Amino acid sequence: MTTENLDKVTVKQLLTFIPDQSVSALAAKTGVDYQAKVLFGRSMFYLLLYGLAENERTSLRSLEDTFNSRRFKLLFNLDPGQTTRYNSISDRLATMNLDFFEESYKMIYSLFHEHFKPKETLKYNITRVDSTMVTETASKLEKGMTTGIKKDGKKQIKYTISLDGLLPSSVKVFTEQAELSEDKTIPKAILALVDTHKDNVFVFDRGVQNRQAYVDLDEKELRFVTRVRTNSRSKVIEELLLPVNRKVGNLTILKDEWVYLYGSKNKRVDVPFRLITTKDEQDKLILFVTNMKEDTDKELIPVQDIIMIYKQRWDIEVFFRFIKQELNFSHFLSTNLNGIKIILYMTLILAMLIHIYKKHNNVGYKTAKRRVKMELEELLTIIIVEACGGNPDIVLR
Repeated sequence: MTTENLDKVTVKQLLTFIPDQSVSALAAKTGVDYQAKVLFGRSMFYLLLYGLAENERTSLRSLEDTFNSRRFKLLFNLDPGQTTRYNSISDRLATMNLDFFEESYKMIYSLFHEHFKPKETLKYNITRVDSTMVTETASKLEKGMTTGIKKDGKKQIKYTISLDGLLPSSVKVFTEQAELSEDKTIPKAILALVDTHKDNVFVFDRGVQNRQAYVDLDEKELRFVTRVRTNSRSKVIEELLLPVNRKVGNLTILKDEWVYLYGSKNKRVDVPFRLITTKDEQDKLILFVTNMKEDTDKELIPVQDIIMIYKQRWDIEVFFRFIKQELNFSHFLSTNLNGIKIILYMTLILAMLIHIYKKHNNVGYKTAKRRVKMELEELLTIIIVEACGGNPDIVLR
């Protein structure tokens, strides 16, 4: 299927990019079915994908009902005689080989990225990086971090996700208290992509303030754009020429400088960065920092481009809201760390499918989720009618 000029896509078309033979091959490669009697890797893969898509609020009991339904087994060609209980699903999530789900996620991301890579509004390949937290009662979580001084008996797990256009290209899970700071987690997530995203521009928010993090990214030749606090100290090396039109959206460009930044204890960082000072309509200062100065032709990268790159960061905030509101990501289906990561990978696979459907059919997130569910039901209807020797065209005119 050619997708370059494809205006609309169907769920059936998208499911062809999740090759069943490859899923089965990964199950064999990772040994995920070792000692399994009912909940095999392939079965769990489709149970979680279908269960997350079908249910408004997925739970272990709803997954039990889904697995035990003949409709589900018919759709994914599973043994109709097998049944399970919710506690068996919970136990399986806690012990299954995580590699199977991680490799499945990476494979499907690569296939979707190859065929549905979106065109950025700017000429740069932009990767947005940010974190979100999910909270649970402390006694239920094996690991987690606490925030603030309030002792409310709850812990949080942190997810740091990289988003390339429509698709989440990587994810890391953090549970240790020392990893609460974005200074530790976001640079770590970016540096893990050095071999695959070398030509991208990474954009992240001002939660990362450690100047050494900027240096580490620059040393790896990874381009980035972020913000710094208005009281950040710097020493000017060179003043860059401002454009004739200094308005970019609601911002006015005041300065464009090549500087040395100062870090903790007023220690100067002897690696130069570009500091852009702007103000909004309320005269509030907004400062951007980047290591992008010149392009491959040694031409100065327009200051407007730097500001517009940062504005693309908002896409990941929208993505987080989508997976939390529409895909049940605001609560834990499993409170075991292995199970949490399995659900995470399956949620991101489903998110890619729905996100692409939304984009190519020009609908909102809620509509995309609802129509994906409806089209799955139609696929099932076709299979049932054909299995009974009938003509599905008569039913679905």
